[in-house]
Amino acid sequence: METPRRRVVVVGGGYVGLVTAVGLSHLGHRVRLIESDPRRRASLERGVAPIHEPGLDDALSAALRSGSVEIGDSAEPVDAVLICVGTPIEPDGRSDLSQLRSALQGSAGLSPDAPLVIRSTLPPGGTRQVLEWADRPASRILTNPEFLRQGSALSDFLAPSRIVIGRGPGVDEAALAMVVGLYDRLEAAVLVVDYAAAELIKNGANAFLAMRLSFVNEIAALAEAYGTDVDQVLPGLTSDPRIGSAYMRPSFGFGGSCLPKELRALEAAGSARGLRLHVASAAADANASQQERFARRIDRALGGVRDRRIALLGLAFKADTDDIRESPSLALATRLLEGGAIVVAHDPQAGGSAARAEPRLTLADSADDAIEGADAVVIATDWPEYRELDWRRLAGRLHGDLVFDGRRHLDPELVREAGLRYEAVGTASEDVDVGDRPEPARSEIG
Repeated sequence: METPRRRVVVVGGGYVGLVTAVGLSHLGHRVRLIESDPRRRASLERGVAPIHEPGLDDALSAALRSGSVEIGDSAEPVDAVLICVGTPIEPDGRSDLSQLRSALQGSAGLSPDAPLVIRSTLPPGGTRQVLEWADRPASRILTNPEFLRQGSALSDFLAPSRIVIGRGPGVDEAALAMVVGLYDRLEAAVLVVDYAAAELIKNGANAFLAMRLSFVNEIAALAEAYGTDVDQVLPGLTSDPRIGSAYMRPSFGFGGSCLPKELRALEAAGSARGLRLHVASAAADANASQQERFARRIDRALGGVRDRRIALLGLAFKADTDDIRESPSLALATRLLEGGAIVVAHDPQAGGSAARAEPRLTLADSADDAIEGADAVVIATDWPEYRELDWRRLAGRLHGDLVFDGRRHLDPELVREAGLRYEAVGTASEDVDVGDRPEPARSEIG
């Protein structure tokens, strides 16, 4: 039987809301997208996504042309209301739910008999606040955490690994069935669980991925210290089916709006119940330590960064996004600047937001311009265009000869064939005798 075409309101035109709106329209539903920020709403109305996500502009424009997505408020009755606003983390690890509360208050008059679905990330225990703030029966309030990766969000929505629905003990079965039915065209397991389980699935999944990254980054650090290359180590680890290769790519740290946030959210949730979550806490500490260690390694390789010109390639926390939240690249830039370096940076998408966050940065229009006259080049984000750089040509434009690969993104041989020194996370420095390693030199950083 064909899935009924539903009328859905999505509140929040940011990363999760926009992808959800476009994704639901692709599944045959009619979606009204509500965005309170005037500039973001104007961009959406023009068919221009206010965030960088591959394929999203084209998908939004097509949905607007077909009428399957409309932007703006409406009194028209709908079958479901989905809340997709931000829940950023506070310094103490607690989630800031003010946007969520505002969205709930603003949506109180939207089809009060329709199910209310929370796709915003909720910390453990956060659904209780929703039940207090929402002006509709708890039986028709459901949660539906998202598992979208920036850079592949549309494909993740349309080919999910699982669909999680959180419900209360007295759930309206018709409302639950309707919300599950929104995703009938997707081939994915549907897990209907209680509110607390849905919260822990979302927070726990991202925290676990963060722990894997922290672990592999520490293995990379050990490979450096003992004079081997982490690429010789990883096949022996990841070929074990109990371990696998997902999220086992070394770098100098992870960032973004999800992984660091969920680690802190779990820590705060444990603390609220008198539990210390040792592993989550250690993963967050390890991530900070890796970023500091990477900055110190650059400092030592240059004999100090003061007054050195460093070309920093990449500012977003990962490729295919313009998101600089918790970006290791931006954190590295700040550390280098505080050590006295002149940091000239380039990023295909995130330059403007990074410059606003760190005004001491000098932005270059291209990677070539950033590299001109630099004492060292640092690959900080794995944008595909950086892998295609012509190092033979660029070697003549450098003042120094050091290329530091913080993402293991380049072909080392191409860099070395250009007469440049190649240093990378997980690879021992070429000029250090690892058989009798000296104590690290004092660094100007950290």
